[in-house]
Amino acid sequence: MAGNEHERCAVRFLIFAASLRDGSLNDRLARLAADVVAAKGGTADFASMREFDCPSYDQDAETDSGVPVGAQRLRDRMIGADAFIIASPEYNAS
Repeated sequence: MAGNEHERCAVRFLIFAASLRDGSLNDRLARLAADVVAAKGGTADFASMREFDCPSYDQDAETDSGVPVGAQRLRDRMIGADAFIIASPEYNAS
């Protein structure tokens, strides 16, 4: 077997909590995931949900004003990643 067959490449993860509250359980879980990714040799791009702030989708608004900046930021960061992890809150057992 060639030596390159067993070499790993670093995987870049976009990681964020889908919660806006500082210190939320989801934020702590996302940070833990980022630590695990880094410990396993991956690259963790840790983000805040606030970076992707934008209104609910409205095609009329998009036609008039374009894609919101927060949505563009999310798109760009996702394109730059190989994978993503989102720690999402659960509300009322849903």
